[in-house]
Amino acid sequence: MIIKEQIASPFSEGNAVLKRKKGIKTFRKEEFEITEHFYQCVETSEEFTTGEIDQVNLDQVYNQYRDKFGLPFPDQIRKNRKKYNVSASKMSEILGLGINSYRMYEHGEVPSVGNGRLILAADDPREFKRFLRTSKEVIGEKDFNKLTGRADALIEETEKNRFTTFLIGRLFDVIVPSQFTGYRLPDFKKISHMVLFFSERTQTWKTKLNKLLFYSDFLAFKNSGYGISGLDYRAIQMGPVPAKFEEIYSEMSYGEIVEREYYEIENGIYGSLFKPKISFDHSLFDDFELEIMEKVAGELKDLNSREVIHKSHKELAWQDNEAEKKIISYKDYGFELMEM
Repeated sequence: MIIKEQIASPFSEGNAVLKRKKGIKTFRKEEFEITEHFYQCVETSEEFTTGEIDQVNLDQVYNQYRDKFGLPFPDQIRKNRKKYNVSASKMSEILGLGINSYRMYEHGEVPSVGNGRLILAADDPREFKRFLRTSKEVIGEKDFNKLTGRADALIEETEKNRFTTFLIGRLFDVIVPSQFTGYRLPDFKKISHMVLFFSERTQTWKTKLNKLLFYSDFLAFKNSGYGISGLDYRAIQMGPVPAKFEEIYSEMSYGEIVEREYYEIENGIYGSLFKPKISFDHSLFDDFELEIMEKVAGELKDLNSREVIHKSHKELAWQDNEAEKKIISYKDYGFELMEM
C-alpha cells in the first residue's frame, strides 16, 4: 500500500502530515543513517507512527546491515529455496538451522552472518548436495534422494545454460542486491514484463520508457524501502535511465517479448517504440508493485518524451548525479522523490 501523505490525527479532529528526517539507528551494535518517517498532528504538533511506516524505518536499517555484511535479502532467500522445491522447514533442517529460522528469514528477519553465508552457499547446487549428505539422517532417505535428484538436474541445467550467466553480466552493472538496485536482485523477466505493462497502457518511446521504469522503482522504494526490478539507474543528460538500457531493450526485442519499431521523429532523428508480442503476466508482481506501476502509468501516460525529461530533471536524484553521470543510490534519493 502506498504511504499516505496525510491521515486523520489521533490527537485532534484534524489531520496529521507525513514528515521525514535523517536519524541514526543502531542494530547489532552497528549504526546506520536512515530517513525516519513519522506523522505530525497539524493542530497539536504531536508525533506518531503507524505499523506501515515503522516497517519502512526498520527495513532501512536491516537492508543496510545486510548490504554491509554481504547477507542475503528476503527475495534471494525465497528464490534459493523454491528452486529446490522444498519447504522452509525442510530447508532449515538441511542447513542445520532452527526449525522456523528459514521461514522467518524469508519474511524479513535478518540472519546472523554465519547463517547468511550458509544460505548463500546453498544457492550453488553442488554445495547444496554437500548439505544434503550431512543431513541425510535428519531428513530421511526419501527426501534425500528426491532433493539430490533436483540438485543434479540444476547442475546439468547450469552447465547447459552458461550463456545465461554471461547475459546477466552483460545486461547489469550491479548483479547483487545493494543500495544501487533497490536492494533487489536484477530480474530480466520482471523487467521485461514491466515493459509489457507500460506498452499496453501508453506509447512507450524509449526515452519515456526509461522514466516509467525509474519512477516505478523509486516510488516503490519511497513507500517500502525496496525497488521492483533490481535495475540500477544512471543520471545522464536525458534524465535517469537504466544503466544498460540499450543492451536490455535489444535483448528483449531479439526474443518473443516486445517488438521494437523505429520511426523518424524529426529531421533525421529517430526514436524507437515498443509494442507487446505477448500479454503481461500479473503473477510476477505483488499487489503493491502493481499499485505502484498503475500510479506511475496514470501520472505519466499523457506526457510526451520532452515533458517526462523535464519532470525528471526536477528530481534531486538527477541533479546531484548528472554532472559525473553517476549511478543513483536508492537509499540516498528514493525518499527524496517528488510527489506524484
